[in-house]
Amino acid sequence: MTIHQRTRRLFSISLATTLLLNICDAQAPSLDPILAPAIEHDDGAGFDAMASRGYSPLFNGKDLSGWWNPYPHGEANVVDGEIHLTADQKFFLVTKEKYSNFRVSVEIHLPEGPANSGVMFRCHVDEDAKKKVFGYQAECDGSDRRWSGGLFDESRRGWIWPSTKGRSLNQFLQHEEESKAAFADPRIANALNRNGWNRYVVTCVNDVITIEVNGIQTVRFRDAMDATGYIGIQHHGEKDQTYRFRNLFIKELPQIPAEQHVQLTVQEPVSIKRINDSVTQIDFGKVAFGNIVMPAPPGRGTATIHFGEKTKDGRIDQDPPGTVRYGFTPIRLGQQRGNWIVPTPIDPRNVQQSGLMNANPPAVLSPDSWQSVMPFRWIEIEGLDPDYPFELVRRRAAFSSTWNDDASAFECSDETLNRIWELCKYSIKATTFAGVYVDGDRERIPYEADAYLNQLSHYATDDNVTMAARTFDWLMENGTWPTEWAPHMVFMAHAEWMHSGDTEWLSHRYESLKSKTLLNRSGDDGLVRSAEIDRKRHDIVDWPQKERDGFVFTEINTVVNAFHIKALQRMAELARAVGKPNEAKRFSDRAKLAMSSLQKQVFDDEAGIYRDGIGTNHSSIHANFFPLAFGLIPDDKRPGVLAWLEEQDMQCSVYAAQYFMEGLFNNGSDCKAIELMTADGDRSWKHMVNSGTTITWEAWGMNYKPNQDWNHAWGAAPANLLPRFILGVQPLSPGWTTTTIRPCPGDLKFANGQIPTPRGPISIQWKKDSSFVMLVNLPGGVSADIALPVTDEATGVWVDGQPVEATKTKDRWILRDPIQGSATIEAK
Repeated sequence: MTIHQRTRRLFSISLATTLLLNICDAQAPSLDPILAPAIEHDDGAGFDAMASRGYSPLFNGKDLSGWWNPYPHGEANVVDGEIHLTADQKFFLVTKEKYSNFRVSVEIHLPEGPANSGVMFRCHVDEDAKKKVFGYQAECDGSDRRWSGGLFDESRRGWIWPSTKGRSLNQFLQHEEESKAAFADPRIANALNRNGWNRYVVTCVNDVITIEVNGIQTVRFRDAMDATGYIGIQHHGEKDQTYRFRNLFIKELPQIPAEQHVQLTVQEPVSIKRINDSVTQIDFGKVAFGNIVMPAPPGRGTATIHFGEKTKDGRIDQDPPGTVRYGFTPIRLGQQRGNWIVPTPIDPRNVQQSGLMNANPPAVLSPDSWQSVMPFRWIEIEGLDPDYPFELVRRRAAFSSTWNDDASAFECSDETLNRIWELCKYSIKATTFAGVYVDGDRERIPYEADAYLNQLSHYATDDNVTMAARTFDWLMENGTWPTEWAPHMVFMAHAEWMHSGDTEWLSHRYESLKSKTLLNRSGDDGLVRSAEIDRKRHDIVDWPQKERDGFVFTEINTVVNAFHIKALQRMAELARAVGKPNEAKRFSDRAKLAMSSLQKQVFDDEAGIYRDGIGTNHSSIHANFFPLAFGLIPDDKRPGVLAWLEEQDMQCSVYAAQYFMEGLFNNGSDCKAIELMTADGDRSWKHMVNSGTTITWEAWGMNYKPNQDWNHAWGAAPANLLPRFILGVQPLSPGWTTTTIRPCPGDLKFANGQIPTPRGPISIQWKKDSSFVMLVNLPGGVSADIALPVTDEATGVWVDGQPVEATKTKDRWILRDPIQGSATIEAK
């Protein structure tokens, strides 16, 4: 199959997806425009937002430094921070520098009347030619044809996508029908704001070209004609017409976050043993991403370094299951002096930047200076004499350069929970190796849901967590396909704002979050619709598929809508935070509408629980614990849902378990949550720690996900669940100026620990018997609302030996006044 045949077939799939989505969208209301991303009013905010996300300006807003006009005609001027082009003949203003792989962002405002412009990229200049500038262009089409966002090859091959007879080469006419149908799709045809500002984003990674107009992808195509060239902007030649451009930015690719944010730590072996006459095994105690440095071996011939995550019968397993890692590197003896870095073998998926057209986003690369790394605990050195100094072999392990092992702590009366905490905390540390949160070692890319769970646990275990915001920005540019993963971006932004209190950071990203709420798929009743392609591929519910508790997919399903509603509620909070109260009200009203519709249409009044969706009588645990975790269940219905869930087992994946546990802990079922976390059998974190693993898994076991890896941070949910719920510490306001301390002890006798915050650590110690005693130490500038669990014999609450006003509810003593500093609080 040729590249263009494959492209045509895959685009047909994409087009079918879009058309099916439009069937759903036919039921969508005319949403208030304020709920769509806005770029119309700028006043410098767009410039600051792009710089905040790591882009470099191509235009400084003051003069045309770095640009030139290769034509004898045409005029370019800087007016109020914009580039204005005027001419009576076509011309292009181009950069003086060439670029290869990049993401470029340009905002364009067309003049009234006949107008046509575009963004040139990887283009060329021939000063001796009449048509001096030629090459790729992202079309900005002001005509009724509406081909804005199309891929055009200026003064060379003509239209590439869409293609048309007389203006395209024959090779591109193969996809004429599909490409024209794509641009007839209303979402693409209407992507351009004809009388306003439009943001064009062009991404070039090797031979893959992607074009977006106002957040709508219009083109994704492979073409190898040009690998490098200039960036340019166009005046089409209409006399007395002014074309305006602003916020011209570029981010050169690939970005390698680990270069600035990760360091290699040299580690000594934990044990060394000679296996036989030619093999020595070295154990480093825990799995880490890294490689080996060793004294260069003398002699002649070759030796082999085997790297492994798993052992079998006392040896490195050279044929491990799933994506569990094994590899080997041959070395030549006598070719070096001094210390020798031995890189690990390279998995192509971990470095891939441009795969198939429907493949994952580019992998996150590690620095070339490291040489290649992989996760391993053991090495076996084969072919060296027993007198070689094996004790001098070291592992170079990659961790966040700011990781602080002393930032957090947890201990309780249940030793299994203590072991779970240590496993999960180390899992978060070990998976910081890429500088952003990645999916273990399969593709080495961030996924939205994985990243959110990782983010929560990173906040709870470390005191420098810039990686969370960095991962958010990465995912906004390299999003993945699942439906529920998009709302996780709203969750990530909300969590970052609550943790850091940085409203400026949030304001630079607020508008782009609107596209992550699933509003484009919602109907007049507020509920999100799922077309057939969504039900078959995009709607996740849980992953892997076997972990869905028999969930029945319908056009309107409970899980997708629970995520939608929670994203709207959090968008309302974020809108208030950035000073947009009218938008906050509209998001809030939309959430209320959807929540009312969901309750009426999917709640089974007879059973007292939620069905999976409209059109099925099946009720999975997912259809119930997601609404419970998100606080969407009416007060009078919550006890029934909770009682039903308390009868269920861990019928979900390690990912969904985060939300199952949150729902239980938040609603007084801490005993059930702890029971599930420490249960016998193979569906609990107890099973993980008893297996001997040192990093959490992607799934409960190989029988649930045969291709899983063993270094996946989304399996480390207890790293955040234990501090947030058993110790009970969570931020109540942005930046941790106020907190809530609400311990969920279950049947535990005591717990203590330290929770990092941007204002300093919070330490907690509590003990439960006939009374409940808690010692709290808060950093300066932090106050805490206290909610102690009720004990049988307690009649009141004392703080530092003095009685205080507190209200007793069914299961809590709620203190009237917040506390500050250090205090001993006792319900007795």
